[in-house]
Amino acid sequence: MKKRYITIAVIIETLLLVAFVLGGGLYTYVLANGVINERMRDSKGSFNFMLPDENYEYTPQTFIQYVVTWHWDYVRTVLRPDQGFYGYIELYDGTALDTSSPLGYVQCSEDSYIDYDEVRILRVDGPIDEIAIRYDPEFDAECDDIFIYGGTVTTFNGTYQLGTFDSAGYGERTTVAEWAQDVYLYCPVLVFAKTYEQDELNREAQELFEQVHDAVINGSDTVELEKEDIRTSYCIVITDTSAGRLYDMCLFHPVQIAVTSHIGTYVVMLLALLVIETVIAVAFVKSYKTRAEYEMRSRRLTRGIAHELKTPLAVAKAYMENWEYIDEKDRPEYADKINKEVDDMAELISILLEMDKLDSGKIKLNLEEVELVSLIKSVYKRIEPLAKERNLEVTIDALNEHVIKADLRLMRIAVGNYLTNMVKYAEKEAHIKIGVNGYNVRAEFSNDSENEGESKTDKLNSNGMGLEINENIMKIHGFKCGSSMRKHDTMFWFEAPVNE
Repeated sequence: MKKRYITIAVIIETLLLVAFVLGGGLYTYVLANGVINERMRDSKGSFNFMLPDENYEYTPQTFIQYVVTWHWDYVRTVLRPDQGFYGYIELYDGTALDTSSPLGYVQCSEDSYIDYDEVRILRVDGPIDEIAIRYDPEFDAECDDIFIYGGTVTTFNGTYQLGTFDSAGYGERTTVAEWAQDVYLYCPVLVFAKTYEQDELNREAQELFEQVHDAVINGSDTVELEKEDIRTSYCIVITDTSAGRLYDMCLFHPVQIAVTSHIGTYVVMLLALLVIETVIAVAFVKSYKTRAEYEMRSRRLTRGIAHELKTPLAVAKAYMENWEYIDEKDRPEYADKINKEVDDMAELISILLEMDKLDSGKIKLNLEEVELVSLIKSVYKRIEPLAKERNLEVTIDALNEHVIKADLRLMRIAVGNYLTNMVKYAEKEAHIKIGVNGYNVRAEFSNDSENEGESKTDKLNSNGMGLEINENIMKIHGFKCGSSMRKHDTMFWFEAPVNE
């Protein structure tokens, strides 16, 4: 039986776990698709930036200057921390410009208007804060008409190393100081990777772009410029001009974004699963214990019934077998004895049927107000001859009346079992005590019986069923009951709420 319960519990909990995983997977899939739709739309829209009219004749200088001053700044403000970005400028003369390092521009002007003839592009090697060299920096470097090449830049909080560009040169080279001629310089530097995670995403975007770059240049039809996948989605937006081409690569992980942004929901779902799994496990354990106790009680009762029926049947059989040898004048006496044995068996069967009703829950309580002291005294009157026959000293300690709400017929049976047990196993004296315990009335039935080698079941009626009957009667009433056995005394008790 235990193995069957364990198997059923494992099957149910496994099915519940599978349902949770499938439901969680479907929930994640829906969330991830929502992320894809939103991010792909926003990413494509973010790469529309201010360039001159499509008929404008770009030079390498104007194209690079427009892209860095307008587009990079716009991308910086709209990209989210959980998206990777890689921008790549490719001039038709072979010059390439990417965003692997922070890029910036130097504006040789004090007002907000950008004169592209007075703009130079720079690259900073190493990490840098976006405002670190923005205002009036000093350069120790060379520049041509587009780029600043190598050297250093110094500002109020330190000196930074500048990177070089792979360029054949645009115009005559000179120092930045000669170009600027002591005019106030404004130099915003745009940083795309601010954290380790973001840097990883940027590297992933760059690596993916490099895999498809050659295919894009060669005009291959097999290259995927965008991909919508719940694990990794990306889009590459290409802008062609007369001077060169701009690539904007945006990459993100929809499932990771969905889970991270809804982590609270996932935690609640997991906790709910654990609670449900625990409740099911506890319910099965409780059910198994209840079933095991019921079967054990049934086996005990079956043995008790078999034992109790065996004696009256044997006696009745003996009388019947010897009937013809019994004197005519003694036969009425023996007939009475046979009837008594039959009555005992009928009473035993009635008790068994009552037990079956109590166990199955089919019995219906007829609740009424019952005065407990009067009930106990009236039932004791039927037991009193047995007490007197055994010369027992029986005392009843009950000063006040105590009314409870109960089924009178069932309470008579329970009280009768308690009293019969008390008198039957007493050595010299027995005691009944009824009193108040908090909001309950408590009835105690005790005697001075010797308990060595005895069990509680043996002590409550010789047929072994009184304990089961009383426990069930108290249970369906919602009353408490129990017992205590010491070496020289035994007590059974029950408590019921006082009816106000």
